Amino acid sequence: MYFSEKEKVIIETFYGNLDLFDRNEMLLIWNNGSQIHAVFDTCFEDDNGLEMEDADHEEYTSFVFKNLQTVGEPPVYITEHDYFCIDYRNFPDEILADGKKIN
Repeated sequence: MYFSEKEKVIIETFYGNLDLFDRNEMLLIWNNGSQIHAVFDTCFEDDNGLEMEDADHEEYTSFVFKNLQTVGEPPVYITEHDYFCIDYRNFPDEILADGKKIN
């Protein structure tokens, strides 16, 4: 499984402290100025849908959030129910929880 350096820090932080982040508001910030105020929901192991034998098969961790407010155009798809996922392909450059940077 591939983890970017930022993703690895967040995975260790989230998995070790899920009760601290569960349902708490967070601020996700990308370098292009986009931001999302969101509530962390869950995380799970994910893949790109290709067969394991396929050379392009990828496995990664997806983090699910509920969108509260969006500024700019973050690189995520927000569902009609205001949920979105981040993973190593669209990971924010900063994540703040209770005003404290966690990555």
